[in-house]
Amino acid sequence: MQKDICFIENHKDISLVSELKNYSETIFIPLNLETFIFCKKKNFQIYDFKKNISSNFHEKTLKNSKEFINKLIFRYKLNYSLKAEIIFFLRFRLHSILLITEIIEKIKKEIAINKIIVSGIQKNYHKNLHDGNLVTEIVEDLYKNEIKIVRLSDKINHDKLPSLREYISDIQVKSDNRNVLLGNAGYNFKKIIKILNKNRVDVWIPFFEKISLLKKFYYYLYGFKPIEFKKTDDKLSTKEYIERIDFYHGTLNLSSLLNKFYGKLNFYFNDLEQKSISLKKLINNNNFSLTISNIAKGINGSILDKDIKCNTLCVSHGITAKSYNEYDEIYKKIIAEAVFSGESRYFAIQSKIMNDSLKTHNLNGKAIKTGNIVFSSIKNSIFKKKYVLQASTVKNFTNLQFLGVEMFYEYWDLLSMLNKIAKKNFLNILVKPHPTIKNCTNDLKKNFTNIKFSNSSIDKLLRKSSLLISYSSSSIEDALNSKIPVILFEKDQRYIHVKPFENIKTNSAIKYLNSEEKLISQIKQNKNNSYLDYDFDEYIYSNKNIEKNILSLI
Repeated sequence: MQKDICFIENHKDISLVSELKNYSETIFIPLNLETFIFCKKKNFQIYDFKKNISSNFHEKTLKNSKEFINKLIFRYKLNYSLKAEIIFFLRFRLHSILLITEIIEKIKKEIAINKIIVSGIQKNYHKNLHDGNLVTEIVEDLYKNEIKIVRLSDKINHDKLPSLREYISDIQVKSDNRNVLLGNAGYNFKKIIKILNKNRVDVWIPFFEKISLLKKFYYYLYGFKPIEFKKTDDKLSTKEYIERIDFYHGTLNLSSLLNKFYGKLNFYFNDLEQKSISLKKLINNNNFSLTISNIAKGINGSILDKDIKCNTLCVSHGITAKSYNEYDEIYKKIIAEAVFSGESRYFAIQSKIMNDSLKTHNLNGKAIKTGNIVFSSIKNSIFKKKYVLQASTVKNFTNLQFLGVEMFYEYWDLLSMLNKIAKKNFLNILVKPHPTIKNCTNDLKKNFTNIKFSNSSIDKLLRKSSLLISYSSSSIEDALNSKIPVILFEKDQRYIHVKPFENIKTNSAIKYLNSEEKLISQIKQNKNNSYLDYDFDEYIYSNKNIEKNILSLI
């Protein structure tokens, strides 16, 4: 039996695939939730991910990516923020490649592939991680001599590569004021801004694009002063940061493809370095007492690098937890490298879960038990609240994580189950889609009519909820710090984000469940409880003086 297979990477591919005729003998392979929903609407024959992508694939891919990163050879000694960004982007490209090869190799074992259909969309360089379609280049590079490949378009975007330039800022920071620079204003950094404003500390945030007068006015009302950086006219030469990549996956030589993707991202890396140089120069040449970032890599992480002269504080926006086995350690190290590693002088330990992670994760700086800074902390009530909230992390094809993140098709299966049990058991279930899949919310509402969806802030949704269901997400810390119990639900028993403490009592604020029956039972039991019935002190700090901890560093 012969079949065609057709990859659908993103919304750009959808319009091309919509024009296909005679697709009854075609297996469609969507690569994110949006394209998966499109295939469902069209009643296409969809590749059986659940059957073919096993937990073993997640584990071996993590080992492959670790091996790949260990083989990278850097030409220069780089600060952590830039080196980590290069590593992260190349790891993501490898993850995309390995998913495609796993799918094709599995299909080859079952049927003869007549042809592979791809969109044909390409770009000559990638402005950032999510810029540019990848599938056409992956398939053509690895399978063009083995399987017929059909493009639906020959569209190659030949955008002219910009000239590399320096950045400058004319801002002068007053030396008689206390000044703190934040990497950004996201992830609940408003809490920090309020504390600093209250104590008459000037807060600054950098921007590398032109800011309108209206936005500047809004930022001042928000509580911080924007620093605008502009490009100079002088052109610079780009660097090559790594030696040529030489990497095989089994018998597949991925070297050419990985070098091509690195080349398409290299301008981004060079531009990032120029932004970092200008930002560090501004910090070191002005009267800053402290820099704070919720990200350890990229431009945000650059303000934590060791060549910053003032104090630096890393305040992780992600949940970092202790590792429990070899694969768990690889995955959690990847997460920590982005938000809880690097060259910062100080690291905020916001919960006992984070503190427990230090048993398997080493920090170069000093750990400070600050208590919760960036996570939600709504005031809970003894009165019954209406909803069971579900919130998980879902990634796109260009930033795939394996093992500790639900794949889009797993997320769909979870929603199907929640929709079913909500109807059967008269449960009020509210789902907060991850920002990555926010554009799919209306389609999800139409498909799962027995549960509700909302893109409101996690704070607003927690106020209505008495319980959180998650797989892995910073919403776990949000819920615990808001005195809302958490169910970690995972049918395949592939991953435990936070292990319930040993000798667990019935009042543990975290439960790990892996069956539908146990989930229903726990939801019903929770209906009869208030937050006072749960022990949150095992996981969070209740009485830390956040204000004192931050101000002591200035």
